[in-house]
Order: sequence, then C-alpha cells, then structure tokens
Amino acid sequence: MATVSHPEWGYTGDTGPERWGCLSSDYSLCSAGVEQSPVNLTGYASGGIEPVTFDYTTTAVQARNNGHTVYLDFDPGSGVSVGGRRYELLGVHYHSPGEHLLDGESFAAELHLVHQDADGNLAVVGLLFRPGDPSPLVEDLLGLAPETGVEADIGGGPNAAEYVPSDSGYYGYRGSLTTPPCSEGVRWMVMQGIGTVSEDQVEILQSLTHGPNNRPPQPIGDRSITAVAG
Repeated sequence: MATVSHPEWGYTGDTGPERWGCLSSDYSLCSAGVEQSPVNLTGYASGGIEPVTFDYTTTAVQARNNGHTVYLDFDPGSGVSVGGRRYELLGVHYHSPGEHLLDGESFAAELHLVHQDADGNLAVVGLLFRPGDPSPLVEDLLGLAPETGVEADIGGGPNAAEYVPSDSGYYGYRGSLTTPPCSEGVRWMVMQGIGTVSEDQVEILQSLTHGPNNRPPQPIGDRSITAVAG
C-alpha cells in the first residue's frame, strides 16, 4: 500500500502559519476556512445552558514528539460530557506561547485536551497558563517528553484526573484544529481558570520545538463566544 505523504509545515518562514493554506490542497481550510482557531476570546455573552462535566479516570500510556509538539495519549475510558453528548479523551499536547487570547491578553503556554465523540466529532478543552509558579501538569509532560520523532510507551503516566480544572466555567465557540489541515467543526471549551507556568518550563517547552509553536489568532467572523458558568 502506498504511503500518503503530506508537505512539511512549521511555525516560521515559508512553511509558517500564513503559508499553510498554500502548501497543499489538503490544507486549504487554513486560509479559506471561516471558523478557524485560535481566536481572541472577547465580546462573549454569559450563558449557562451547556455546563461541562469531567469523567477523567485513566492514565497516560504513550508519549510522542512529532517535532511540532509533545503528546501524551491516554487509555480509553475518560471523557467530558457537554450538551447531552460525551466526548472521549484521546490525549493532551501543548503550545507555547499559548494560542488563544483572552480580552487581548496572551499567555505563556496552553494545554489542549483533545476529545472525540462516537460520530468522530472533536471537542478540545484548553487550559491557559500565565507566568508564575511551575505547573505540575507541564512538569509531568516535560518529564515524559521523548526525542523528536520518537514514540515511547510509558508506565505509571499521569492520571487524567490531574487535568480536571477546579473551576468548570469555560469560554465556548465553534472552531478548528490549530494545525494543518485546520479542520473545522471542532467544539472549543477554553477554561476560565488560569494556571501558572515557570519561565524555565516555558524555555524547555519551546526548546522541544526549536522555538514557539503557536498559531496566531484568527478572525472570529460572525461566530459568537459564550462564557458558560461553572
């Protein structure tokens, strides 16, 4: 069977975010899409009709480094429920600096908890971090990060329960993947509680990707952002 290859993309120069849509027809949504992520979370309306509940019980079983970020993959069985639908937790990865803005404020780092429902629809929970004390969540990820291009099985990895925020309030909107192919139809829930991450941790995060790995904010267009109470 022939192996399908995709063009290389990155975060700087000729393969940077402003060029993603031109690198391949598979990436066309990166420039032509109208519901792209990340965004500046501002102008939001308060709402409370779709609270999110976390059911996180499983542990991380694999660490992967694809050169763009480091992933921790989790055993099946954890998930979130929102709007009457359950999304199973697939894994967590990072961006530094953070990708979403909040009322124009940028963040030192952002963790993305990626979920998928039974129909293949994606939901991503975003955790934002300001500079400050070290983050145990980031420290776990750094301690397990393999070399670029390596996938490593891990035993006794972090429990997903460690990622459950103390405040379940979030900013919700319709968006996309923040990396090629920039697929849309993603349900975004950026949590309102803000964590902290140390300068040393940020330096190591960015060294793993040889520099920042954040996509700039995209136009919000006619989409609405809802601030859902916890």
